[in-house]
Amino acid sequence: MGFLSGAYGKLMAGRLVRQLQWQLTSVQSRLNRVTKQVGDMEESLQRQERYYNMYNNNVFNQLRGGMMAGVSQNDPNSYNTYLWSSQSLQQQMLYQQQMMAEQFDMIRDAQLEPLKAIQEQLETQKDNLESRLELAKGQYEAKKKEEQDGAKNMVPDYTGGQ
Repeated sequence: MGFLSGAYGKLMAGRLVRQLQWQLTSVQSRLNRVTKQVGDMEESLQRQERYYNMYNNNVFNQLRGGMMAGVSQNDPNSYNTYLWSSQSLQQQMLYQQQMMAEQFDMIRDAQLEPLKAIQEQLETQKDNLESRLELAKGQYEAKKKEEQDGAKNMVPDYTGGQ
């Protein structure tokens, strides 16, 4: 009876192993695609943010350079006006950079976080499938051994017990 039980158990455990391997392959494939999308999106957002900051710095430097051109060395009032205007411009640029940083954070939350949630869910699924697969492989090996032991017991003893 051990032979039949082992053979049937091995068959069913083997089927479960193959099914879990297929599911694991499918989940791993989806996880790879989502991970690539997350990386591409993060890279794109960082590139856009760098471009925006570079553009803002260029505009600030051009405006400040234009204001400096209007400063007369003989007129202390024009220099004071320049200092006040430069500080005001700098505050406006910092405020604008802060607002854009918040907008980029909102974009990340709206577009990137859902993908990261999917990525995390797929990683959890993958870990679960890997654990189940290891258990199924262990069960397969146990049933294979049971089948072999049962087969040994089925061999008739031709020695007559001597």
